[in-house]
Amino acid sequence: MPEILRRAETLVIPWERILLEEIKAEQKLRSHLAAVDADCPLWSVLTILPFSFLQSWRARDRIQGLACQARGTSSRDAIRDLRRVFQRLTGKASRDQAPFAEHLWFAYQRVLLLQRVIRAAERSRGTTAERLAFVCLKTRCSYDDAAWAVCQEESSRRGHRLDAAIGKVREEGFQIPRANTEARSFAELRRAIRSSARLNRRSRAPRRSQDSVSLPCRLAHAVDAV
Repeated sequence: MPEILRRAETLVIPWERILLEEIKAEQKLRSHLAAVDADCPLWSVLTILPFSFLQSWRARDRIQGLACQARGTSSRDAIRDLRRVFQRLTGKASRDQAPFAEHLWFAYQRVLLLQRVIRAAERSRGTTAERLAFVCLKTRCSYDDAAWAVCQEESSRRGHRLDAAIGKVREEGFQIPRANTEARSFAELRRAIRSSARLNRRSRAPRRSQDSVSLPCRLAHAVDAV
């Protein structure tokens, strides 16, 4: 095993990230399927892992098998299944486009929020409880986000706040484009949102007057009382 890892590092293969993504995909499949080791159909893998099925070796093996059938025997069933996979990748089906566009938008908003929370944590002073209260008050974030940001600030291995925010958002299950740096990944995410016709149509929709709508109120956090 160490020799395999040395080869991967020599070839600059991000083996650690790939392996972690495989583990997450496998855990999710096993949490939904009673007999995941059996020959489960490809559609079930695509349904459980709608945005990350290519991170599962099970999906890749099945797709490769379909490609061999389509090329070798011109199997209509294999060609049909491959078309479904391609539609999943491109979001060609209208029912897939809107949810994924919204998924990207929420990922973008989540990164922006976490960056604000980290900046507030950097400015916070006092005891841990006082710092948490300051972060929640300034950003209106959740207690968990405030605790995460304060831990990031206190860590001896602090990195760039954007890298930390994107890393947390990925861990939460959001799909963010991969690039050489997290800054470029964030730029790709922003570009995808701005080019989304569905999101642009939503942003151009007429807004109702605030007088005619009941605005939501933020619930007080327990830490606010500190």
